[in-house]
Amino acid sequence: MTGAHDLRHLQTRLGRVAYVRRGAGPPLVLLHGNGHAWHEFEPVLDALAAGFDVVAWDMPGHGASDDLAAPPTITALAGALGDLIDDLSLSRPALAGTSVGAMIALAAANARADVRAVVLAEVQYRTRAWWDAAWPRVEQLFGQPVQTRDEIQQRFVSPVADRVAQRWNADRARVGATGLIAVMEAIRGFDVASELRALRQPGLMLFGEAGPTVDMADAVRADLPGLRIEVLPGAGHFLTVDQPAAFARLVAEAVNGAGE
Repeated sequence: MTGAHDLRHLQTRLGRVAYVRRGAGPPLVLLHGNGHAWHEFEPVLDALAAGFDVVAWDMPGHGASDDLAAPPTITALAGALGDLIDDLSLSRPALAGTSVGAMIALAAANARADVRAVVLAEVQYRTRAWWDAAWPRVEQLFGQPVQTRDEIQQRFVSPVADRVAQRWNADRARVGATGLIAVMEAIRGFDVASELRALRQPGLMLFGEAGPTVDMADAVRADLPGLRIEVLPGAGHFLTVDQPAAFARLVAEAVNGAGE
C-alpha cells in the first residue's frame, strides 16, 4: 500500500500537483475521475508498476494537490499534465484516464507529439445538448459531496468495501460541491467527438458493461472505426475497482502494442 509519505509534488501552471510514482519501464501516467484522487488506481498500481514507470497524479484541485484559483478547462488541465510530463522527463509516455481523466489524456495527446498511446475509460461521448438536458441530474449527483453508502454502491458492481466508501467521501469532500460542479462544467464544454477524430496515437476506449457511458459504445464504433473498444463485463463506472485485473491487462496490452 502506498502511504502519504510516498506522495511527491511538483509545480505546474495550475499550482503544485501531488503524485505517486512506482515501478520501472516505459512511462505510464494515470489520470483519475472527478472528485477522486490517485487512490482510484490503487487496485491496479502494483500490477501496472510490474511493467511500467507509473505516475498517478492528484488532479489540480483534488487530493493533495493545490486548490484551483479559477474554474478549470480540460485544455488547462491538459497543460498542467504536460508540465508534469516535462518536469519528470517522461519520454514518450502513455496516458490512461477515467472519465474526466480520459478527456485530459485525450486533450494532452492531441497537443503533444510525444504521447505513445492513450487509454480512455468511461468517456462520456455526449453532445452539448445532451449535457444541457442532463444538467439537473448532474447537479444532484455532484452538488452534495458526501454520499450515503447506497448512493456510492450504485456506481459499482462489486460490493463497496468500507475503506473505499470512506475514501470516496473524503476525496469528494476535499474537492467540495463548487469544485465538483466546476469540473463537470469543464466536461460539458469539451468537444470529445472532435478531439477523438483528431487523435493520431494508438487508442483504446474502455466501457463498463453496467456503467453510465456504455450506451454510446456503438456510436463510437460507428464514428471511429479505427479505435479499439472493449466493454468489460461485471464493471460499472469504476473499472479499476470492479475489474482491476482486466483493466491492468488491457492497459498493458494497449501500451505495449503501441511499440516504439
